[in-house]
Amino acid sequence: MNKNSVIIDNTGNGFAEALEISNKMGVEAGLDKKELLRLRLLTEETIGLLRGIAGDIKAEYTIAQYGKEFTLSLNGDVVLDKTMHDQLIDASTRGENSAVKGFTGKLKEMIGTMLLPGTLGHTVVSGLSMGLTNMGSPASIDTSATAAKEYLWSLEKYEEAVKESNNPSATDMLEKSIIANVADEVQVNIVNPHVEIKVFKIFS
Repeated sequence: MNKNSVIIDNTGNGFAEALEISNKMGVEAGLDKKELLRLRLLTEETIGLLRGIAGDIKAEYTIAQYGKEFTLSLNGDVVLDKTMHDQLIDASTRGENSAVKGFTGKLKEMIGTMLLPGTLGHTVVSGLSMGLTNMGSPASIDTSATAAKEYLWSLEKYEEAVKESNNPSATDMLEKSIIANVADEVQVNIVNPHVEIKVFKIFS
């Protein structure tokens, strides 16, 4: 297995290098042009999941490759951006759904929600219109004020739940999402304030 890592931050440092190492490993694995484009899109989408929710952040981007099987991961401690923090706090206070649109936007919101202090995250979770947390969670959430929160979300589990729910809006968002269409699986693990995002893709 080949593996490469680079440190990225919210100012853009490391982003170009992340794209470069992903492309290099894709070329070495024998991916064609279309597959290399998909790998680039997954790299951009993976890193982009923390943009807009994090304040000052340094995270490790890692790409692991075995044959044509790739795992992209992003690991870092996250402090919510003040704007998003205030928006999520406001949503919990009002008990309303946010105005965030699109699957990636909702996924970012879910990550931000699970980083709220105390029981606020649980309050927002109960009101999310897409049910991202409720519909994609194989694990439980500990929302006690004193315990570290552990949370695992799975795209595969979410897609299964969407099919069972027959929710046209959620289905439409999935169909329009780059990461949902290109990735085989996405997993989000949070032990507040640490966030780990893993994206899996096998090229045939």
